[in-house]
Amino acid sequence: MNRLRHLAAASLLAACAPALAPANAEFAIRWDPTEGGPQTGQEVLAALGLAPGKEQDFVVRYFTVAQPDQLPEGFAAIARERTSADHAEATYKLRGPAPFPTSGPLHKWQCPLKGHADSKEEVDIGWTGDGEPKRAYSRSCTADVGAAKAMPKELKAQPLGCSAATRRVEAGGIKVERWDLQGARQLIEVSTSGKDSAQDFERFRQRVVAPLLERKVKPLKDSKTEMSSAC
Repeated sequence: MNRLRHLAAASLLAACAPALAPANAEFAIRWDPTEGGPQTGQEVLAALGLAPGKEQDFVVRYFTVAQPDQLPEGFAAIARERTSADHAEATYKLRGPAPFPTSGPLHKWQCPLKGHADSKEEVDIGWTGDGEPKRAYSRSCTADVGAAKAMPKELKAQPLGCSAATRRVEAGGIKVERWDLQGARQLIEVSTSGKDSAQDFERFRQRVVAPLLERKVKPLKDSKTEMSSAC
């Protein structure tokens, strides 16, 4: 039965994928370590048969920003700042539950951050434990400066008033982040990049999801953004 559900989910991904080249995608699974499963990034890597990786610590803050006109239903603009001991970066993102429209204001979207910023468009595909993965479509841009320098006044950026301490470790194309959130909540996310295709989804399921489920991980349905910006 589980195998049939996995195949059904993979078929759904194939049907929803663009007719031309598959879009860039980030596959992820998230859980609360207090409910079971590996407790640290290094434990996750060991569970996946990977060597230990170098750890990075940083702090993430989310901001409210002015919402663009004529956003499709379910879409929202969000902003965040990530800082470490020697680096800061600011990100602006448009995110929603469906592919971006092929006409209108979002069709010719431009990054609103000041100065140079790297842009990307991708599909976030989260393993929820149900037959169907949770999908979110995003366009984002990131500048290698803090929020105060990157965000223009027109964005009306205001910090939400909470922050998350994050520890990241990477190995073998797998990224693991442990987030300590507001109210003593915790979150671990394991992610990897690929294409929005049934083949890459199945590879993620076999390489990442299956061994973690064997170690009693209970997948969460909410995204990292939804959990870490709720304060």
